[in-house]
Amino acid sequence: MLNRYKTIILLSLVIFTPITLSDDSANHVPSLLKSNPEQSHLLKLVTAISEQGHFSKKKITNESSHLILKNYLNTLDSQKMYFTQSDINYFQRYRYKIDDALKNGNLEPVFDIFRIYRLRVQQRIEYSMNTINSTTSFIANEEYDFRRENTQWQKDDAILDTYWAKKSKNDLLSILLAGQEINTAKKTLNKRYLKFLNRINNYDSNDVIDIFLNSYVHFLDPHSNYLNPNRAEEYEIQTTLSYQGIGARLELSDEYVQIQGIIPGSPAFKNGELKPLDKIIGVLDNESNDMIDVIGWELDEVVKLIRGPKNTNVTLQILPTGSNPDSNPYLLTLERDEVELEQQAASSYIETINNAQGSYSIGVIKVPSFYQDFTARRRGDKDYRSTTLDVEKIVENLVEIGIDAITIDLRGNSGGLLDEAASLTGLFINEGPLVQLKDTNEKIDVINDPIPGSIYDGPMVVLIDRFSASASEIFAGAIQDYSRGIIIGQKTYGKGSVQSLYPLDRYSRFTSKKGFGQLTLTVAKYYRVTGAGTQNKGVIPDIVLPSFIDENLIGEETKINALPWDRIPSLKFNTNKSLKEPIYFIENNFKSRSNNNLPFDYLKEDIKRSFEQREDSIVSLNIETRTASREQILNDNKDRRSNRLKVLGFEEDSFDDFRNQTILNEIYHMVVDYINYLKPPASTDKDNLYVEISN
Repeated sequence: MLNRYKTIILLSLVIFTPITLSDDSANHVPSLLKSNPEQSHLLKLVTAISEQGHFSKKKITNESSHLILKNYLNTLDSQKMYFTQSDINYFQRYRYKIDDALKNGNLEPVFDIFRIYRLRVQQRIEYSMNTINSTTSFIANEEYDFRRENTQWQKDDAILDTYWAKKSKNDLLSILLAGQEINTAKKTLNKRYLKFLNRINNYDSNDVIDIFLNSYVHFLDPHSNYLNPNRAEEYEIQTTLSYQGIGARLELSDEYVQIQGIIPGSPAFKNGELKPLDKIIGVLDNESNDMIDVIGWELDEVVKLIRGPKNTNVTLQILPTGSNPDSNPYLLTLERDEVELEQQAASSYIETINNAQGSYSIGVIKVPSFYQDFTARRRGDKDYRSTTLDVEKIVENLVEIGIDAITIDLRGNSGGLLDEAASLTGLFINEGPLVQLKDTNEKIDVINDPIPGSIYDGPMVVLIDRFSASASEIFAGAIQDYSRGIIIGQKTYGKGSVQSLYPLDRYSRFTSKKGFGQLTLTVAKYYRVTGAGTQNKGVIPDIVLPSFIDENLIGEETKINALPWDRIPSLKFNTNKSLKEPIYFIENNFKSRSNNNLPFDYLKEDIKRSFEQREDSIVSLNIETRTASREQILNDNKDRRSNRLKVLGFEEDSFDDFRNQTILNEIYHMVVDYINYLKPPASTDKDNLYVEISN
């Protein structure tokens, strides 16, 4: 996060044995929802701070009341699978009262809506279990669309019944196809449904307020959050990295626990398989050796299963990003460990390329995040760790060894400290402004190059992808604007906002034994020296490379209520010589190579196949059809990849190595092209220069 501000195979017929709801569920009494003065004060406190502190300066009025109501309803029922249109009509009585709930602390409208939601969940879970118990076969030619996008609420229960009948059958069939025996599968699903039901029933007034306040601040923008005292404590644990685990930030998305991000240097980061938006659907119980189904669980409960002592293993069942929920999940075993700053630090290697034109040394610097060891700096250590100081030492060493070009790899770098982004940029730019920040009062601050001169003036390339965000976008954008280097890869995330942390107890006139938690608000946006924002649009690379990362799933523009792109006046700055001609030269060579590049052709086709399979959201509820379809897709993918890897000389199960090496090979091609453009080999016509590099 930016930190100028403080931010803290069964076939044929199957016969089933009915499973009934447990007595525990039948006798469970939902929590009574009743507010108290402390909770009313919390709402008023959050409202007052957000009205003053949020970048948008949105006021809580009748005009915004119905929009916050809409956001609250969508938070409770994002898939439109519980409420009917008659429920929505009923809720309109609160259309102009949600603002009163926030400003006056009147929580009855909020609680009334949640009570009805809770009732609808109870009714739907009961209907689902009855559907499962009455299902005796999977031979009907039915289909289920698991990615159905409801743009409106269904008019009555009959339509929802049809959807829920198919959803319940699909849930059971998916467990069967995963290898469970039928009675065990029904017990697993029964347990999953009841877990979710009990979770909703156990929500007390504080939990509902938590949901409602986050609905409100997410109405402002997706990066603003309210953290209750328990979640605030968990946030502190994660941000200080003073815990032992796998190093993944988790979030709850509908009924799934989803990977929000990977901490650089962590076990998950070093393993490399886990990706943002992957879903954890199971955690292995090491004592019983049984896989615990965690779909529908509370986030805190899943975290407790995953976290554990250093040097112990945890096995997760993972559903990959964007995959069809009918796809086969995979098992991932990670060894828990502490995450240390040293493991997050920038690293480098030298890639030597030999071809007909000569030998070339490329210094590749991997920057996983923009970090700084605050503790060491405060105590006066001159050799404290930071992105800028570490990269400076690396570059000096590379120059001393002798290199022809430098590549800064920001792929997967989700950001970090603004100061570090600015100072790192300053290492490669002589002087001038680097980034602009506009706050809630329209005041614009300019951050200038804090480091006079440049430590390296040779050819430079910056690598980005969709996971490059925030501080990474500041660095890449400035390097591009100053024509200091060529940006290669994929459009970045598009997070051009700054968040500030408000510990609510500091702002409250009253004290609370439990505390009021903390509020994170977006308080500013940053802009490039050209005046263009990166918010929503990100940084567009000079040369685009194909990627398995789906821009329709990941990025700021996929978020609801994201702040819009805009621009402010440009600053005066001196750029290097235009890179338009070398970019054109490199891109032409890239296109020429692509016409006769078997590995690259294979890679592009695999990306295309992957995206097509993700788009196919309709699955059969006929067990024979479903099994045949799953096996065909699995075998087609396996055979295609295995045959091609064999042709290319890779091991059968090394697709990730092939993918990474193929992309890197193209990058190395481009860097050598850039070197040769700037300094053509002897007796070579630059206009006809074409570089061949063996894989």
